[in-house]
Amino acid sequence: MMDVLLFSWILLLTAVYLLNKNLEKDLFLYLSIIPLFLASIADIFSLPFDPKDFLYIIFLLSIFLQFNYEKPLKFKIPFVTWFLFLGTLALASSIYQNEYILLMTPLAFFSLAFRNYKNPLDFVIWILILLSNGLLFIFLKSFFYYGNILFAIYILINKIMEYQQKTEQEKKDYRELVDRAIQSEIQKQYLELDDELKITYKKLKEIFKLSNYSILPTQLEDIAERVVEGLHNLGYSGVIIYIEDSDREIFKKSGFFPNIKRFMENKFQDLDKIYISDDEKSIILPLMSDKGKIGILGVYKKEKIFSKEIEYLSTYGNSVAISIAKTLYFKKINKLQELLSKTFESVDIGIAIVDKDFQVETVNTALEKIVGHKVTGNLFENIPEIQPLRREIKDVIEKKKPLDTIFSSINKKGFIYRIKALPLASTPEEKENIEKLVITIEDVTEKEKLEAQLLQTEKHAVIGKLAAGLSHDIKNPLTAISAYAYTVKKKGEKLKDRTLINLGEKIESNSKRAEDIINKLLNYAKPSYYKERKVNLKEILKTSIDFSLPASKRKNIKINKRLEENIFVYGDPSSLQQVFINLIINAAEAMDYDGNVWITLRKNGNKAMIKIKDNGEGIPESIKDEIFDPFFTTKEKGTGLGLSVVNRIVKDHRGEIYFESVEGEGTEFIVKLPLAED
Repeated sequence: MMDVLLFSWILLLTAVYLLNKNLEKDLFLYLSIIPLFLASIADIFSLPFDPKDFLYIIFLLSIFLQFNYEKPLKFKIPFVTWFLFLGTLALASSIYQNEYILLMTPLAFFSLAFRNYKNPLDFVIWILILLSNGLLFIFLKSFFYYGNILFAIYILINKIMEYQQKTEQEKKDYRELVDRAIQSEIQKQYLELDDELKITYKKLKEIFKLSNYSILPTQLEDIAERVVEGLHNLGYSGVIIYIEDSDREIFKKSGFFPNIKRFMENKFQDLDKIYISDDEKSIILPLMSDKGKIGILGVYKKEKIFSKEIEYLSTYGNSVAISIAKTLYFKKINKLQELLSKTFESVDIGIAIVDKDFQVETVNTALEKIVGHKVTGNLFENIPEIQPLRREIKDVIEKKKPLDTIFSSINKKGFIYRIKALPLASTPEEKENIEKLVITIEDVTEKEKLEAQLLQTEKHAVIGKLAAGLSHDIKNPLTAISAYAYTVKKKGEKLKDRTLINLGEKIESNSKRAEDIINKLLNYAKPSYYKERKVNLKEILKTSIDFSLPASKRKNIKINKRLEENIFVYGDPSSLQQVFINLIINAAEAMDYDGNVWITLRKNGNKAMIKIKDNGEGIPESIKDEIFDPFFTTKEKGTGLGLSVVNRIVKDHRGEIYFESVEGEGTEFIVKLPLAED
């Protein structure tokens, strides 16, 4: 039976050798014949033990190594040790007649399962071969060696498949080799084309290179250098190029060019068409754009320049002219963009460009300075102050209605801004379908203040003229009326006529009141003259409070004061007293009985700050902007000049006055004056 296995294995090795003569790759397969041969001749020698199982395990080890030929050594060593261990146990069991010998060979069989498989089917077939041989060894050992022929069949089939794959690969390689040979021949034929075709290709390639080079804006010097170098490389002995820019001239030359000085004298002004020399060895082409000549291009050749070459050079010259014209255009555009960018950034008006969804595309520094932060994203989210104008700004897009308005800042008290929204469109199509807006925000605080001051000055001028007229036309008649009233009163006293006395007193009282109004008006209108000196504000305020006490006591109003020491300012004591008396009396008159007035004096930085607060009815919101205007009053017998005079005196003392008022809670006037040390 061992002879049958040996014979089948010899046939297998012969077939393998014929299919693949690579002895190195199939070394372990060839070596597997040795243990089979030794096992077949073991019966010739009278040995005290049977070595066949040991030799068969060594045979299986050779098969294992053949299947795992490409595996690393660290994978093989443990399995080689395992197979040798099983073989040793099988040999020991044979020597000592131990029945455990039956287990060694099946274990060696199943160790062959550890190998690489081509696919799941290959795995199933191999496991079935191992399983069938293992069962034959245990239960039908007499047929066991016949079952091993399955190994030979499996290996032979695999070798035949490998041979087929190798043959297919060789066919594929051969086809690729043939294709390469054909391609090589085609390339050879291509390289052997007519010389004129090759030169034309080279020249066209140079034009293409120049065109690519001029797609992006570049320097004129670079284009001139590239043109001269490119034509020189094409075999021309001399090349010149001359370019006229708005602010300079560029001239490049390579090699020798005859009579160049003659042309340079008038800067090629006479060359408005192609110039060809008498010997037809040099040619000069004008470089033209839609605005006229922008330069020239010339070449010189030792041989005659043929008509076909002139045609090529004309085409090349047109390409160069287009490239130069593009560069000049881009240069002009860049200058314009730079100018626009500088203008955009240098103006003190905030500018923003937004799309139709009001997403900010770009803003200038002035706008970010006005807003106080970087502006990106949605316009209204970045600048909440213009949120109330959202509808009007949307109308610019929807109704094509430009916006121009002035509004007071919510966050920056006292600041006034002018905002404009205009469509960013130049063509009728763009104006019809507005995609972008220009938003401008201008700080007009100072302008509005100047206009207000101008208006105030005009008011004062009118009041001055009015006061002068009143003084002449009314004051003199009032004096006469007062004199007649006094005569009437005296006549009534003599006649003891009470009605006549009362009538005289009323005429006298109202005449005096009219004269008082005229005097106040004259005082308000005439130029202010102050005797400034260093004054102690605490003393000024105490004197002012004393003057105001009678008006306060009549309504049982309590005056609360908290005055710091040693606060000095430069000013006119009488005028400052007039300010504080007026404010204290106004506070007392604004309250009913049993009210309170709080007067405080303290330093606030480099200013003296005086606060006069009452708990009266407060100032209505509707008249807050008018209370410092001349002749504006809410009192029945008021002249409307008190607060106007107060405001003027404070401003003349380089100070400021403002108020805070809540209806139903009271009003607080704040006066700030520069300290004497400043």
